[in-house]
Amino acid sequence: MGVGPVDAAIKAIQEIIGGEIGGDIELKDFRIEAITGGSNALAEVIVGVAKGGRMVTARGVREDIVMASVEAIVNAVNRLMQS
Repeated sequence: MGVGPVDAAIKAIQEIIGGEIGGDIELKDFRIEAITGGSNALAEVIVGVAKGGRMVTARGVREDIVMASVEAIVNAVNRLMQS
């Protein structure tokens, strides 16, 4: 559930990881850029994710914007969990 597929994917990730990490995660920044052109263009998604007072950025690159978004969020969560 969400406003769109990216929002729904982010909410699903938060629900899956839950507990100490998932509930406190807040998406602060979300950018999409096309790396290549054409119908099979690569999309780069850059996210800023905050937990508590700490913010990290991460990116994901895929042909599918939703999957690039999921990759970026997962990469950001991994960075938050490393410290």
